[in-house]
Amino acid sequence: MKNRRWIVLFFAAVGILLLAEAIIYMSYSNKEKGPFTITFVVDSEELQDYENMKAGATNAAMDNNCIIDFVSSSREDKVDSDEVVTVENNSLYYSKGTLTVDKEAMVSELAERVIASENCDRILLVSSGETEKYQEIIDLFKAGFDEAGRYVEYRPLSTDEKKLKQSMYNLEQSGLFDCFIALDKESIEAACEANNRTNRFVVIYGMDNSSEAVYYLDNGGLEALAYEDEYSLGYIAVRQLLKDREIKKVSENRTFYYIADRESMYSAELEKVLFPFVK
Repeated sequence: MKNRRWIVLFFAAVGILLLAEAIIYMSYSNKEKGPFTITFVVDSEELQDYENMKAGATNAAMDNNCIIDFVSSSREDKVDSDEVVTVENNSLYYSKGTLTVDKEAMVSELAERVIASENCDRILLVSSGETEKYQEIIDLFKAGFDEAGRYVEYRPLSTDEKKLKQSMYNLEQSGLFDCFIALDKESIEAACEANNRTNRFVVIYGMDNSSEAVYYLDNGGLEALAYEDEYSLGYIAVRQLLKDREIKKVSENRTFYYIADRESMYSAELEKVLFPFVK
């Protein structure tokens, strides 16, 4: 009986030692485990164009031992990350699903504002080239304005800054159009500068996510700005990848855009989107 008791005690002691060793090992492993990494692969070499999305993603990762990185698609084969978010044409694709800007709703809402204006009967859509990039938006605008009985035309101007500004000045001075909708940063800048130089007043709307576009909205150059909510796209994607179950409720039925004007741009809702780096 004595021997049996000693055998039982021996195996019990061995079991306790093995359990203690396992606990120590697991604790050590957790401490040594590196941060969770999420890489956003974007369809552009201009990573600065995604600063708003990066700000949202970084804020979501804060205090979660998570590292956020943004790389261009040309470097995708070198990505070694726990999760990858692919960003293409204003949509995010990742293991938890897809988030996308509702372009049709955004164009429709901006078009309704233009149609409601008394001074916008002849409308010109302009960009600094790259017609293919904006084709979907152009088609949506044309359909909406045609239905409302407004004259609408699209002209791709030059990617050369000097030629772009001169063309925009000539168009505004011509009197052929009383409303311009600029589809990118460069055409917004050219349209607003030309409006300051001409002796004609034209109404200018913009569609862009750059800080320059926000500047021209703030100083009165733009009547309104259609602005994609890239901050929330980045924030929600990261929260979902970090397994925040509540964030799904937040993302449901989101259109991920705003139509901002000078009255609304400093509201609590819009300020974090238009000025993501202002604390």
